[in-house]
Amino acid sequence: MGKIIIRCPKCKKKMKISDKPAKYRCPSCGEVYKYTALKKVVGYPGKVIAGIFQTGRDIVTGIKTKVTMAKNTTKYMKQVKKNMKADPNWSNVKKEENRMKEAEKANKKSVFDRFKRK
Repeated sequence: MGKIIIRCPKCKKKMKISDKPAKYRCPSCGEVYKYTALKKVVGYPGKVIAGIFQTGRDIVTGIKTKVTMAKNTTKYMKQVKKNMKADPNWSNVKKEENRMKEAEKANKKSVFDRFKRK
């Protein structure tokens, strides 16, 4: 929480208070000033408006980042497909798939295995 400067409603002198809703006493006249959340918002519309604009900028930046990432992913996937069409053994994915199929065939039990003696 930062400090803000306000004017005393009674003596009109400046007083420095923290930026949180509470009761403050004027050092000059002793008047108690109640600083509320509503006064905080109404007294500083510039901060609220700046916050709204910052939120808008953050949303736009997030959208731009996601669009850029989607474009880069699409570009990468096109490159991968192009390489796989040119050379099917470009990656070890196909080899690994074939190995897994062979392992499944080897581990598969036939109907006659139930009748064999152990």
